[in-house]
Amino acid sequence: MKNTAYSALLLAWLVAGTLDITYAIITWGPVFGNISTAQLLQGIASTLAGKSAFTGGTAMALLGLAMHYGISLAWTLIYFFIFPYLPFLAANKWLSGILYGVFVWTMMSIIIVPAVTGRAYHFNTVPFLKAIAPMVLFFGPAIALIINRYYFTVNVHQPQVE
Repeated sequence: MKNTAYSALLLAWLVAGTLDITYAIITWGPVFGNISTAQLLQGIASTLAGKSAFTGGTAMALLGLAMHYGISLAWTLIYFFIFPYLPFLAANKWLSGILYGVFVWTMMSIIIVPAVTGRAYHFNTVPFLKAIAPMVLFFGPAIALIINRYYFTVNVHQPQVE
């Protein structure tokens, strides 16, 4: 695949989104939880559909999956477009990825989801650790590493979509 902005965005989005949702399915399911994949995805859909998402079957699970990947795409695009303007992102791509994961988790968990659902965030250590781990281990670093590689491969200083 030609190394274009589109391919970098597609790769970063799909790798980060897939790692994140796979971690969630495994962690909240058989490892530390007791919910099915459908319930996890319905939980994501419930952010928009409310409690009825849990009785919405496959359609709500698919909506949750679509929402997950849509949100992942948005965060990937944000990182892609701010990268050329924040030189510290290129200085240490691993640290940048970890910090971006923390930023995304903070925005989603403390600001966006509570604003959409009307339910305030309440800190609880174990759920916090299970929720932030994929952001700092997989999501943020995947985006940072792939986007960093794109910018340094094509040697551009301004975002350009080819």
